Amino acid sequence: MTVQRHIVKSCCGSRSFIFEVDKPIRKFQLSVFTDAGYAAPPSFKSAGIFYVRGFGIVATSSFGARKISVKCSGGQCSSQLDKFSALLDQAVNVTG
Repeated sequence: MTVQRHIVKSCCGSRSFIFEVDKPIRKFQLSVFTDAGYAAPPSFKSAGIFYVRGFGIVATSSFGARKISVKCSGGQCSSQLDKFSALLDQAVNVTG
């Protein structure tokens, strides 16, 4: 697997995550997430920002980066983060 997950402690006992991949995230890879049901507003894409949300997850980065900031809310965070990680692994290995 090409995805590493790092926990970042936040205010008031909450936490967020940094997902680090070995290849940079690119615009054409957004379709992996949209096909899986995540929303990816076109305005963010045209501004060069990787932004997807859905299933209690919000993930942000800039295109060309290898680190993605991820926040999760709700009771299913562990399984949703695992699913997001698998999608991210699939996305960075898609060739355009």
